[in-house]
Amino acid sequence: MRVSRATIVTAILFLLVVLGGWEIWRGTHHSDLAQRAAPMLSRDGDAIRVRADSTLHDRLKIEAVTVNSLPRHLDLPAQIITVPGRSVNIYTPVTGRMADIRVQPGQVVQKGEVLGILYSGDLAQAWADQRKAQATLTLTRKAYKRATAVLSAGGNAVKDMQSARNDLEQAEAEASRAKERLNALNATGAEGYQPLIAPFTGIVGSISVGMGQNVTDATSALMTLVDISDVWIAASAPETSLPLLRSDMTLSATFAGQTCNGPVTTRDPVLRTDTRRLNLYLRCDNSQGLLHPGQFTTASLSVPDRTQLLVPKTALLMNNDEISVFVETAPNVYHRRVVTVSYDEGDNVRVQSGLTAGERIITHGAILLNDN
Repeated sequence: MRVSRATIVTAILFLLVVLGGWEIWRGTHHSDLAQRAAPMLSRDGDAIRVRADSTLHDRLKIEAVTVNSLPRHLDLPAQIITVPGRSVNIYTPVTGRMADIRVQPGQVVQKGEVLGILYSGDLAQAWADQRKAQATLTLTRKAYKRATAVLSAGGNAVKDMQSARNDLEQAEAEASRAKERLNALNATGAEGYQPLIAPFTGIVGSISVGMGQNVTDATSALMTLVDISDVWIAASAPETSLPLLRSDMTLSATFAGQTCNGPVTTRDPVLRTDTRRLNLYLRCDNSQGLLHPGQFTTASLSVPDRTQLLVPKTALLMNNDEISVFVETAPNVYHRRVVTVSYDEGDNVRVQSGLTAGERIITHGAILLNDN
């Protein structure tokens, strides 16, 4: 049987194609075997080397350590208080009987407004003393004038004129004393009636006396008056935080419907012995009357701190109560390093020791090297 030339050529071409495909498959197979044979990472002492063309390398994210200056926030217990000197007790300078009470707790009063009236026998006596002193002064002035005229006419001795002058000086002193006593008692009403006057515009806080009640102790407060158009936020800083306090620190406190923030107005000069805390104060506008003394909240103290190194929390690894990161010491070569950090910056942490600015660390994927 005779085979044609075309059949022979076709067979030869088919054989060449098969041989070419075999060579390509064998080369690829050996390349894959070689690639699978090479490890993705290797150790050289403390150093870990990651193969650049490995899938492990692609899952690592390397970033430089940055330097930032961020404020430190301290949460402090806080309370609203009245501005010092703007909450006063109303006293009466004399004893007596309450003849009238013109206000009630919670009422807004204006400066100079009459809060109540006390009828006092002592005050009536003071008015009587003042009238008596004025009458005596008028009489002694006339006597002195007459003695002076008689002496000028030669009908009187010098000693009589001197006696009349002495009586006049005593009468003037007594009249002055009686007048100043009435001024000290703020006796601006009718004789015997002592008005209780509001020293500033504010709100009546409490009333501790009733209509017709006898007031026998002048040192007992009859009413309280509070001005809350401005209030203070008192935030208590613990003794351990004192090294963090600076002159340019700011304070912020949030209440229902209002937030107060700004530079610290003032602070206590000494620690409170019962709590070992130092009060920081922030003045807060309360013209709308939304804030009330006695309210509690949490205030945030922002203290400008020195610059700090910041790294993401995802870069940290825990090993036997030690915190470490992987530092890139050469391309694709990493060393484990123990660091000390402070957890107070959200997604980042402050590095207190162990790293320097600019060093490159693994920020994501470091857990893949943790057990190697």
